[in-house]
Order: sequence, then structure tokens, then C-alpha cells
Amino acid sequence: MKKLGIDDFRHLTKDKVITMASMLDRMNPEVAKKAIEQFPEFAHTMKDILNDYKQTLDKALDENGDSVKSYYSSCDAIITSLQKELDKENLSFDEKRYIIDQMIEVNKMKGEKDSENKRFIATLAVIGAAAIGTVAGVLASAIGGNTKIEMNDDEELE
Repeated sequence: MKKLGIDDFRHLTKDKVITMASMLDRMNPEVAKKAIEQFPEFAHTMKDILNDYKQTLDKALDENGDSVKSYYSSCDAIITSLQKELDKENLSFDEKRYIIDQMIEVNKMKGEKDSENKRFIATLAVIGAAAIGTVAGVLASAIGGNTKIEMNDDEELE
């Protein structure tokens, strides 16, 4: 409690729970168990924190999806306008080639946006998995679970 700057566990905020969770793996397992016993809502609060984090990630994904849809709509409108220009019969070969080049450029931009969007989603997935893994590892180590993964080099993998 002294490290957290609180008098008792009733004053434990979500921020303090995160701080406490980050300290658990450095505590003696018995001390960590006693700390968690003093704060029976620890696991529930950690779950709430993860739910809040999930909601933040969901919101980011929704906003990203809206942004990408808007971008694609703009690109599609540009291509439609260029297509209308291309349909005009009095265009020279060079003018037609220029319009086609512009259409290809807009399509490339859409492809780049798609790749960027996929990287963003993958990054969010990695961050989410890391957060869940960290919380699970901290809780497991605090209650005495063995979170160390070892591999014997002599064993063959099949």
C-alpha cells in the first residue's frame, strides 16, 4: 500500500490497480497473494480495465472503418468522373492516355490505403493480444502459476 500511496485498498483506483499489477511479478508470491486477498475485486477490476481497453480498440476500428469507406467513396467518385471524361468522343489519344493514367493512379492509392488499413488492424490485434497476455501473466505469477515456458533443445519437434 505504501508503494501505491494509499492507506487501504478501498482507495485503489483503476490506475493504481494497473500499477499494482505491474508490481506483482516482482513481489514475493506470498506477499502478492496477501495483497490480492486484501483487494478481492482485483481480478474484477483487471477485467473491467481490459473491457475498457477492448471498447477503445473497437472504437478505433469503427472510426478507421468509417474513414476508409469515406476515402474509397472519394476515390470511386473521382474514377467515375474520369470515366465520364474518357467517354467523350472528341478526346485525343494523349488526353485519353492521361485520363487512364489518372484512373490507374487513383486505383493505386486505394490499394495503398487498403494495405495501410490492414497494417493498422494487425497492429491493434498485436497490442490487444499483448495487453491480455500481460494481464494473464501478471495474474498467474501473482497467484503462483508457472508462466515460464521452456523448451529442451534435445527434444525433437514433430
